[in-house]
Parts: sequence; C-alpha cells; structure tokens
Amino acid sequence: MQILQIEPLVRNAFEWYGPVVHRWRWFCFISPLFLTMACSIGFLRMKDLRVDDPAYVFTPSDARWRREINVFNENWPLDENKFLPGKSFETKRFVNILIRAKDGGSIMRDNVLQEIQILNNWIMNNISVPTDDLKFNLTYQDLCLSYDWVCGANEHIQMLIRRNDVNQVLDLHFPRGGTKDTPVYLGSIFGDVNFFENGTLSDAKLTQLFYFLKQDQKMVEEYSSKFSYAIETFLNQVYSSDVISLSFAHYQSLEDGLDENAKAFVPNFVVSFFVLAMYALISSFSLKSSNAKKIDWISSKPWLATAGMFTTVLSIVSAFGFLFLLGVHYNVINTIIPFLIIAIGIDDMFLMNACWDQTSKSLSVPERMSKTLSHAGVAVTITNVTDIMSFAIGCITDLPGIQFFCIYACVSVAFSYLYQLTFFSGAMAIMGEVEREKRHCLFFYRTLRLVDISKMNEEADSKLQQIKNISRSASPAPFNYLSSSNSSFSSDTDSFSSKKTIPAEFAWKEQPSPNSSISEKSKKSHGPHEEKDRIVYFLGQVYGPFIFDFCYLPGHCSLRYAFLKLSSIIRWFLGCYNFREGLNPGNLVTNDHYIAKYFSDIKHFWRIGPQLHVAVLNPPKLTLGENREKLLDVVKSFENTPYTLGREGTVFFLLEYMNYLTDLNVEIADTEKLWNTKLNSWLKYTGGSTQWASNIRMNGTEFQSFRFQIALKNFVEPNDHKHAAKLLREIADRQPYNVVVYHEAFPFADQYLIILPATIQNVVISLLCMAVVSFLLVPSLPSGFVIFVSIVSINIGVFGYMTLWGVNLDAVSMISIIMSIGFAVDLSAHIIYAFVTSHGDTKQRVIGALETLGWPIFQGASSTIAGISILYTVDAYIILVFFKTIWLTMLIGAIHGLFFIPVFLSVVPVEFFRIPKSSELH
Repeated sequence: MQILQIEPLVRNAFEWYGPVVHRWRWFCFISPLFLTMACSIGFLRMKDLRVDDPAYVFTPSDARWRREINVFNENWPLDENKFLPGKSFETKRFVNILIRAKDGGSIMRDNVLQEIQILNNWIMNNISVPTDDLKFNLTYQDLCLSYDWVCGANEHIQMLIRRNDVNQVLDLHFPRGGTKDTPVYLGSIFGDVNFFENGTLSDAKLTQLFYFLKQDQKMVEEYSSKFSYAIETFLNQVYSSDVISLSFAHYQSLEDGLDENAKAFVPNFVVSFFVLAMYALISSFSLKSSNAKKIDWISSKPWLATAGMFTTVLSIVSAFGFLFLLGVHYNVINTIIPFLIIAIGIDDMFLMNACWDQTSKSLSVPERMSKTLSHAGVAVTITNVTDIMSFAIGCITDLPGIQFFCIYACVSVAFSYLYQLTFFSGAMAIMGEVEREKRHCLFFYRTLRLVDISKMNEEADSKLQQIKNISRSASPAPFNYLSSSNSSFSSDTDSFSSKKTIPAEFAWKEQPSPNSSISEKSKKSHGPHEEKDRIVYFLGQVYGPFIFDFCYLPGHCSLRYAFLKLSSIIRWFLGCYNFREGLNPGNLVTNDHYIAKYFSDIKHFWRIGPQLHVAVLNPPKLTLGENREKLLDVVKSFENTPYTLGREGTVFFLLEYMNYLTDLNVEIADTEKLWNTKLNSWLKYTGGSTQWASNIRMNGTEFQSFRFQIALKNFVEPNDHKHAAKLLREIADRQPYNVVVYHEAFPFADQYLIILPATIQNVVISLLCMAVVSFLLVPSLPSGFVIFVSIVSINIGVFGYMTLWGVNLDAVSMISIIMSIGFAVDLSAHIIYAFVTSHGDTKQRVIGALETLGWPIFQGASSTIAGISILYTVDAYIILVFFKTIWLTMLIGAIHGLFFIPVFLSVVPVEFFRIPKSSELH
C-alpha cells in the first residue's frame, strides 16, 4: 500500500545536489563561517535578554495567579512607612532566616532564644554597606521597611524571652495566639510544632527571622540588594554557633542558584565536547583490510570528523546569535541546548560518513557525493525535520521557559541541518578530493612516488614485446592487445601513455609493497577489491544471522521475543501510571546550594499554619444581619476543607469584633451605630488596629473592600499546592461579593495545573506530525506505521523509566519529553529506511540495513551517552533530568533500532511492506 510520497523527490534533489556541492565545495565550506561571524554580533545583547525570574519562567503567561496578585497589589499596595510583614506581595528585597537548635530540640529554650536574639541584633545593627561615594555606611535601620519609621525587629523572639517575666500570661494557642484585642499569628513564625491537649504550643523546633528592605527608588533598591548579599556573605562565611543552625534565602537566591546551574554547564560542556571529539576522531580512522593493525592513512577522515564537531559549534553560535539579534529572551535552561545539538550533529555526521564509505572508491568524487547525499540526505532530513517540528510544537506551550527553550532549540536544529548540507558537505567534498589524490589524511602530502616517464615507457615497451612473443607462440592466429603506434597500459586505478605529455594526476603511482605477492598484484590488475569494514562486516555477517537464529530457533522463539517486549512494556507502563507531578523550587538549584536547605526547612512551615489571603472586593452592608450571615458562610466555606485548619486559624476583623461584642454582653442589633460608628471606632482604637487597617479599604465610612486570612494545612508537596489551589479557587468562584484568593505558592501551582494537559497535547500533536513525516519520507505505508509504533514505544519507555528514576512531571521534564520524541524518530527511522531501500528478501534487507546504518546508529547513541555522562556528576535536578532523558532515549532507542525492530522485520514477509522497486538504493 502506498500513499503520497515525497521521498523520491527528496532523494532526487539530494542526488542532484551532490555534484553541485562538490563544484561549489569551497563556497559551501567558507560561507557558514561568515554567516556565523555575522550572527555572533547578537551576543552583545545576551545579558539584557536573560530572564531568570522563576515565577515568570516556570508559570503560564496568562496564569490566574497574575490576576490574583494584581488584585491584592492594587487594593493594598506597598507603603514603605506603613509596612507589616505578610501583608504585601510586592516586597522584592528581603532576607528570610530559618533557625533550629543544633541538638534538634525546641527553640523555645532560653539559651537558644538568647542566641537567636544575638544574631538578630547583629544583623540589624552591625552589618552595613557603603554608599557609592564611600561617605556613609548603610545599616538595616537605614534600609528597612518600617511602620511609622520604626523597623520591625522580629519581636516574637523578645516576646518569648520575656514570657517568663509576665508569668506565662502570653497566649500561645496555635496558630493564632496573642490577646483578644491584639491577635498574634504564630503559624508564620513557628514550624515543626508540638501542642498541649488544649491546642497551646508546647514547643517548636523552627522559627523565622524576617528582614524587609526598601525598593521604591532604583538607587535604594541597589543598596538593599547589596545588603542582602552582605547578609549572605556573613551567614555563609563568617557566622558560626554551637547552639543554633540556620538556613536562609533572599529575593535573588533562587535566581543566583539558577545562574550557578548555567555556570556548571560550561565546564561540563567542555568535557562533553572533548569526549565526543575524541570519540569522533578515533572512529574516523579506518584500518587497512590487508592488515587490521595498520591505519589506512588515505581513507581515514580525522579532519572530516573535526569538521563535523565544528559544525555543531557553528550551529549553536549562529542560532543563539541570530535570536539575540531578534531580541528573543532566553533562560538558564537554554544552556542544555548545546548538548542536544552535539548529539544531533554527531549522529548526522556518522550517518553521512557511513554512506560515503558505502560508495565505490572507483567512482569520481562528484558521483560519490551524489550517491552519498541521495541516501544520507533523506535520513538526515527525517532526523532534522522531525526534531524541528518537535521543538516547534513545544513553542505552543503556555510556559515561557518552555517557549524560550523550544524556540532556541528549533532554530539551532535548523542551523545544524543547514550547516550539515553546506559546511560539512563541502568539507566532505574537499576531503573526497584528498582521498582521490591518495593524499595523507592528516598532512595532505601525496602518499605515492613520482614515476620516471622515460623509464616507465621503456618498461612498458619491454612488457609489450614480451606479450607479443607469448601471444605468437601460444596462439595460432596473431592478436594485437594494444596498438604499436599509441601503445598504452591501463588498469582500474592507473593509466599510462607512451606520449611525453600526460596529465599530472596520472604521473603518480602507488608505491608497491616489497612483500606484495603476485596474487595481490593480479587482484589489482583485475579491478578494485573493496572489503567491508570489520565492524560493518560483524553487523551484517555475524549479528544479522544471529537475529534470524533468534527468530527461527526451535522453542517458540517468537514467543520469547514477545515476552521480552511485553515485560518491557509492563515496566514502562508501571512507571507511566505512577508518575508524580510538580516542580519543587528546591530542584531548580544544586543540592549543595544554600537555598536547597532553606526549601527543605520551609516545608515544616507549610505543613500547618501558612495563610491563604481572601479578598472580598464587593462587600455587603454589615448593618443587615442577612448579609453578615452570608459573609460568615463565605468564611466557613474556606475553613471546612482538607487543606484548611478551621476557625481557630482564621484572622478576620468581623469575627474579632463579634467576640468583642459578646464579651461586653452587647445585644446584636442591625443598627448603623453598632455596625458603622462603633465598628469604625473599634477598628481604629483596638490593640490590633494596625493589622485591621492593613486589611481594609474604606470609602468614607463604607467598606470598599477588605480581606481576611485562613490558616492552611497539608500544604507541603507540589501536588498539595496543585489540588489546594484548584479547590480554594473553585470555592472562591462560587461565592458572592467577588471573592479572590491568593497564596505565594499559587504561581507554581498554576504550572502544576497545566503541565499534564500541556504535555499530553504536545505529545499527541508531535506524534501525529512525526507519523506524517514518516509516512511521507519512507516509501511504504506499513513501514511508516512501524516507525510510528516504535516512536510511541520508545517514548513510553523513556517516560516510564524517568518516573522510576525519580523524575517528576514538570516544566523541565516536559522539555525532556519533547526532546525524546525527536530523538526517538532518529533511531527508529534510520534502520527502517535502510531496510526499505535495500534489495532482496527479508533476510537480505535486514542484513543490508544493519550493514548500512547499524554502525552509525550505534556510534550516534554510544557517543551521545559517552558525551553526556559527565552531567551525572552534577548534583542538580535540572541537569540530571536532561541527562536521564537523553541517556534513556539513546539506550532504549538503540535497543529498538538494533534489536527489536530488526527482529520484528525478520519475522514479517517483505511483501507485507509493499516496497516500490524504485526505492532500492543499495
């Protein structure tokens, strides 16, 4: 069965292009160098185009949290002289320190509290940064966000120290303590807590210190940043204590951690590039067929391997520089792209070299280029077009980080494809001429000696005379082998003439080996004898028959094959079924970065006590009892969920005011005096007036909007954030009065909410596109179907084993899955295309496919695995995810390409594939 095929058109185009690239080989070789230099100008914009804000990069561009935070920022904007911790989401300069006792006990002991207070005082009074003119040193007192010009001093530590002085009258009921008119929320300052039976805090193993810094003016913001780094330096390099241990973070810590990831890529890329270069160079040397211990210095291609590696560098520089010129933003994750381009480029290089080696050495260089590109061009096109399409589809994902990555990867692969067909093909044509002229593959000097023309003619005349004498005596009738006037001697490799003027290229003759036998000379006289490379011979004549023995040995071997495949599929599906979602922020940095410990400790605060902010934007008139009941029902709807703590964790001025009225035995009536005049007076003069003022917006005596806080629980892991955000938003949407909710984890929750549907969407679209490309470029519909099934199998295997290897489904692994789709096409399509374009029955075609592309498939997979193995030494989640994905893709893909697919092809009659006779190339 056949469908519309473009493979013959592509093959014919490359067959025509081969001689063209040979004719213009130096132009094809040099022009990419100038194009790369022109594009590299874009690197001048590199610093300005970098985006590292995790909340922007790893969350959807139209995510709901962006609208929610705008609501809170517009209604309760940051006031640097009326600042209360936890009441503003615009703070961009802060330091947060988490402290625990070194012995693992309670931090509420006096010696521990005193040590914490010493640290707090030192940071507030002794750390400073100089002004630009060096005239002043700015301390925390100069740079802090204050309330009525007074800096917050982490008063909860002093409160705990003095609680014995007030005979334990301080209410430590968790999470909301303090006094009735001045509530103190303890859930945000204590973590890893234990309680008495009455719910009062008995001990806590963690506490927090907060330092909020000014940010309005650019100069002040820069000083605040310097102060944050001064604290970082002090805590990392200077501070030590025998009593407490700590972890900390400031606003730029996560960005700095991402930057360290990028820096870690540089030395690893150098090592990886060196390993791949050595692998390619070693693989480029071929051994003499007559003596396996000697290198064939004519047919080896070390400079071509160098050109292949250099092609990847040119592609990366050109693509990145071009996109920088266009002003396209990028992120630290883009630093993994060079590894991908090397993997793709070196695979194409091995493939093209293998196709060149399959051509006859007796052909001219233009003919060899034509045959090489007619075969390799289609395979390389499948590789690059599918990769380009895979990354282009990834660009539709509504995650800026994935969009940035896919845009840069897509353009990089496009440049790699362009340079493979120009720079590398030009280099191949140049080195083909070097090989034709029998020059040394490294130093380009001729390996043949110049023959003396006169002596050569004398020897030729003597040999001709001997031939004539022999022919006269042996034959009854004379027969002239050569004319006497223009006598010449010719062979398949050399040509000699008795004329004085001969082409220079024929004035060179191979130096005969002194030990060469007559039989070897006679072989040469009969034409070139080209032996297959030993590895190619092994794959075709040893491994190929093994495949057939595996299929046809007695004992139902086909059942054994089915069992092997089925057991693999079961393991893959187990991994796919048990996948986990969510990108833990701590996974964005290396495990030895200081912020990694902070993210580990902060989970103890998320277990119980974090606050959900609930804004009521169109509040009702409180004078009506019906409205108050509805409003309290809104509060109850948030309190009664699996992720909220209940009424004891709610901080709402209306509840406090009603408690106040109850304590005074005031009869609740629907009067303006009670719910307007008296309420406003209470809000103004109660002990908690400052925090009520930060929660309410008034229009005269009317409420314009207000907010309250709900205590959360079980809010630890990414899946908790995802489900809690979804549930709480659904509750908010059902309420009257235009209710909006927000928590600092919602940006990441929005990523978790879209990551699974986005992944499914991208994978389905990618697989469909890969199938279309396979059907169009492989000349039979059943063969295209085999490629499609193989791609699905490889990707299920990669995803399943990724889960078993500890990788979550998140923005980083989603990029990896997109990559694996493109790579899976490469490894499966190559062997099937070689099978289709071979000739003969099933056995001959499988052996032909293994001989033709088996070795480059193994080279491409093994070289990539060898090159990226250095990434396993980096203790960073992002880097390890890419390593695991590429490693699994190459391993599973190579197993499919070299075992599963050949075995399957071996048991299916060739007639099933309905391959056109015109498709046979070798």
